Amino acid sequence: MIIEKRWFGYIVLLFVIVLLKSCISTHSEENNLLGESNLSASEQVLIDEITNTIEEQFQLKNAPTGMAAAIVKDGKILMKKGFGWKEAGGKDSIDEHTVFRIASLSKGFAAVLASQIVMEKKLNWTSKVKDYIPNFQLNNDSATQVLNMKHLLSQSTGLPRHTYGNLIEAGQSMEEMIPRLKEVPLVAAPGQVMSYQNLAYSLVQPMLEKATKLRYDSLLKQYIYKPLKMFNASTDYESLMLENNIALPHSSRNSRPMEQQDDYFSVLPAAGVNASISDMAIWVNALLGHHPEVITLESLRPIYKQNNLLPKNNPWSRKWENVISVGYAMGWRTINYKGQKLIYHGGYLNGYRAEMAFCLEEDFGIVVLSNSFSRFLMRSVPIFFDIYNQKKNEKDSM
Repeated sequence: MIIEKRWFGYIVLLFVIVLLKSCISTHSEENNLLGESNLSASEQVLIDEITNTIEEQFQLKNAPTGMAAAIVKDGKILMKKGFGWKEAGGKDSIDEHTVFRIASLSKGFAAVLASQIVMEKKLNWTSKVKDYIPNFQLNNDSATQVLNMKHLLSQSTGLPRHTYGNLIEAGQSMEEMIPRLKEVPLVAAPGQVMSYQNLAYSLVQPMLEKATKLRYDSLLKQYIYKPLKMFNASTDYESLMLENNIALPHSSRNSRPMEQQDDYFSVLPAAGVNASISDMAIWVNALLGHHPEVITLESLRPIYKQNNLLPKNNPWSRKWENVISVGYAMGWRTINYKGQKLIYHGGYLNGYRAEMAFCLEEDFGIVVLSNSFSRFLMRSVPIFFDIYNQKKNEKDSM
């Protein structure tokens, strides 16, 4: 009897060991699918330099509360790491699965989603807004008739900059705001001038929903989150508040915790995505063409094409040095920085700051998410690209 019990114990122990090995193997396979692998010597030097640059910021007087950064190159995730704290004065550190609001980086998701639906021929770039939103009316009848999906996503609707941003922040819904667009005098005909919008940009939501008969959040899950295994990503306030691992927002003036607010969730395509740096590392690799089974480069090319040239002294780029040109594509800004053509966007919302850029020619991309504000965050893209180019030149000269 004692022997039988002993053998039973051995069998249970063996089963546990096999199960643990299986879990470890599965986790390893998932990591490999995400593009992670051991770093080469030159890659390690690059990541060490970027890590040191970030860590130096936390020693300064006006240090950020917390942030996370991802670096990808040639389909590999070289870095996805958290720095600092989820809340000022706390002891809960940010990790790769900590969720942030990514603010206007959400616009890139809307553009990619639209491109997927266009590839399925359920919509096209010239589909008219009025055909999908029955009560849609601009101040000008001619503009109402011609406004199309490309105008929305390229920020060239003809509406004044940030039309009805005050109503968004007051908590009004899309259904309440859309009928009021007819009260706003246009500054240009559709397609002529880039004028940044959140409400007008988000008119793409009812267009996509009517064309597919699916809710916008369901479309993102079906076309992007699930197939790319972006497990922490969501698109609503309720999901954000249910998160246990969340970076809390902080005031930009004194880095004090702010109350989590639900504004701008009324304009999901413009600012509704929540995600971790682990999610965003996968996302930038997909945007570089490394997940063709989900998103093809053919579908991405139209949204990367510049539609409007902009002044070089834009608020978001005036602190960058040696900028050759800037413009707006669809859901993305275009910038020629020191001869490198970058696809870029930033976001700032209720204590969160996000920066993202990638270069198709170099197959290199970065993402920075933060739950506070600092001047470093505004310049993180050129700083990291300068480090990358410096290390690349050093390697080439050896």
